[in-house]
Amino acid sequence: MRAVNVSVSSPMAVKLSIRVSFGVLLSLYLGTGIAALAVGGYFIHTEENSRRSIIVTKNVIALLFVAGAYIVANAIVGIIAGLSPLSRKRWLQAYVWLIVVTMAVETGAGIWLWLRTLDINDLYGHNWRHLWSDSFKRTFQDSAQCCGYLGPLDGPVMTSPSCQMPDHAYGCMTSVQKYAQSYLTYIYSGVFVFVFLSLGAMVSGMVLIVVRNDEERWRWTRANAIFRSMKQMSPDMTMAAGEYRKAELDTHAIA
Repeated sequence: MRAVNVSVSSPMAVKLSIRVSFGVLLSLYLGTGIAALAVGGYFIHTEENSRRSIIVTKNVIALLFVAGAYIVANAIVGIIAGLSPLSRKRWLQAYVWLIVVTMAVETGAGIWLWLRTLDINDLYGHNWRHLWSDSFKRTFQDSAQCCGYLGPLDGPVMTSPSCQMPDHAYGCMTSVQKYAQSYLTYIYSGVFVFVFLSLGAMVSGMVLIVVRNDEERWRWTRANAIFRSMKQMSPDMTMAAGEYRKAELDTHAIA
């Protein structure tokens, strides 16, 4: 349904405060997409053997780029809709539904990360023994002065100085867990902020849809009222014109 324009300003018009709130929350939502792209770009240029690879893997970096691009595209849809909400209802609806998808993915990612931490000992123990390269494991051994995962006999990299005296060395399990937990804290906080801002943007979009629907309904009601008034006036005007013409003819006949 297209909006109807009338000359009189609508009492149901979208208020400036609603537009400002929508714009602010849309900007913050756009910022989360740009932040995801920026973080992905930062991590992709860090060393592959960096300790952050135990959490921020190549798949996670790829996910950051996809999520960031999606959010930016979603925000562009919101900008287009916000420029003329009365005539772009479908754009507004698409903007809100796309945010719902974003929130579902963000929530799912948070749950997935939480489930991975429930068995963190076995997870990183398996990775240490079977997946991580020697250069990567040595990064932990050199930074924490440890050897192996549970101890010097559990997948050590003997070229590390910390493994030169295996009788006095201890495992890197505690160091790996502490590092992972510190990173996961930042990730959980980031996901929570993203979901919160996405929720705010979605609610502001829904409010704008409700308000523009009220204004559109008022415009259509007024337009229909004007049309009915004009339709009722037409027979009366035709009858008045006929009576005037008849009176004029009668006047000439008498003359």
